[in-house]
Amino acid sequence: MHAQDSVKAPDRTKPQPSASRTPSSAPRPAAFSPGAALTPGVVTALQQSAGNAAVSLAVQRQTHGAGHGRSAPAQRAFGTGVQRAPDREEHSREYTHVAIDKQDKGLEQLRLSLNTSGLKTAASLDIKLSEGSEKMGHHKHVFMWDATVKGLKGVTGIVESLAKDSTVNVKIRMLDLSQPGVFSKGNLKGDRPEGLGGKSTNGAWAHEGDIPRKYLFIEGLDQPNQSGFKDWLAGKGWPDDHAAQFQRDSD
Repeated sequence: MHAQDSVKAPDRTKPQPSASRTPSSAPRPAAFSPGAALTPGVVTALQQSAGNAAVSLAVQRQTHGAGHGRSAPAQRAFGTGVQRAPDREEHSREYTHVAIDKQDKGLEQLRLSLNTSGLKTAASLDIKLSEGSEKMGHHKHVFMWDATVKGLKGVTGIVESLAKDSTVNVKIRMLDLSQPGVFSKGNLKGDRPEGLGGKSTNGAWAHEGDIPRKYLFIEGLDQPNQSGFKDWLAGKGWPDDHAAQFQRDSD
């Protein structure tokens, strides 16, 4: 199982042209039918090929098509309310990646896979995406949601669109993650319907490159009372031997 199995919350606005698209035309995500069911495999493929913005749009279309709009409260970031400004100096911003059990191996195995490998891009996993998706650079990025109202709704939309016990929320805190600002372009890119880059308008972001395990809080595995939690919360990462304890427990 891939550690990247996810919607890589709830992670483009026009249907994707067919395979006969000319190189000069703008690449777009695969078409999504409002009547089609969102399965773990479908959501994962959509996110890897088109990002969280496309997943969010698909979730909205399915919700509207089904005639219901129920939305449970999303879990907020540790120790904060909804983030509208940078955290205090002793904390880093928190992001969430929704990992999906698309291979139906069970959440325990998904968590252990994440514990071993962290969050990896499609390129790192040797997953080949469509020409259009790779042209947009989706295969080189890990996708995540911020802790704003829009970001929390994005996470909730993905989780609720799939079967119960098919997702694991992975919290990310890493001092090196930065959003575009007045004096810096940052290393996070807004995951927008028109492509990756600039500020996010929907709570969705993309990071070029893998995210190491030490910067992850894997829900159902990690706990706030574990040694090193405060360092993780501050964006410094877990102790170097943190992941090893779960590997021993699984032996």
